[in-house]
Amino acid sequence: MAAVDQNSLRKLVEGQLIRLEGNAFQDCMDRLGLELYPGDYQPVRAAGPKGDTKNDGYCPKARVFFAAHATRGERIDRTKAKIRGDLKGCLQQHRDVKVWRFLTNDTMPGEVDQFIDNELRPLHPGVTIEVWGLKTLADEICKLRREQVDRIIDINSAEPQPIRVIPDPDAPPLIMLSHMRMGRDLWPILSQAHAFGFDDPEDCTDDESELILNTLEAFKEWGEASDIVGDSLTRIRNAQRSISRLLEKLKENGFAVYAGTKRSLITGGVTPTAPWNAAVLKVVRTADEKTSTPDS
Repeated sequence: MAAVDQNSLRKLVEGQLIRLEGNAFQDCMDRLGLELYPGDYQPVRAAGPKGDTKNDGYCPKARVFFAAHATRGERIDRTKAKIRGDLKGCLQQHRDVKVWRFLTNDTMPGEVDQFIDNELRPLHPGVTIEVWGLKTLADEICKLRREQVDRIIDINSAEPQPIRVIPDPDAPPLIMLSHMRMGRDLWPILSQAHAFGFDDPEDCTDDESELILNTLEAFKEWGEASDIVGDSLTRIRNAQRSISRLLEKLKENGFAVYAGTKRSLITGGVTPTAPWNAAVLKVVRTADEKTSTPDS
């Protein structure tokens, strides 16, 4: 197998970090600490009623303290409360804290960054307060030797990995569904899709259900045939005209189509990471039509 390039390795590392939760994420961060601070880093785990003394791992010599918390999908107020509580507890229970580093497998929202910079850092000017989110963690890990990277994320990056679809950390949190009026609107979504999700009204008659189902299946077939259509402008225009006719048929029967793309990543196999897009299509009655519909 060809060597994994640096960009693919970083995406592979991000993919591994994203899927970790709870103790699995803390274990991974312990392995990172052991590689970054050999002979100094000490993992810490909760023991009895005193817990972990607000310290998930630290370096007694360098006086660097770590708080590891998998925050993906967590509300902003809970993340802020966790950061505030862990920092306060660490400073109360440990002496000479030079660096306090919060580790998370999420990308911190701007509101959390402002909270740390505007509220926490002025309160503790003698402590370097850092947040290592997903991108920073991946960058720091990828600076290390390949064998160190493999130990931290617990895989062999030189071997094909199990294929899985994971969230794209750069994707927006909501899928915006836009009104598809013409084939040229829908074609970019269908032609880049690796999977298809459909939704239609629940109160349809048998004839309406059959029309919608047949139309959605035709959309799917066009998406799956996009490789055959290829880069030929003539074939693309023919595909778009055919899709326009399908949309017009739905419109004549009182329906409209909204569509968007759910962005993910596929990891594993020969190529460690690649885009994985799912087309999300929703059929609504024209009377319920909106300019754009968000879908979580």
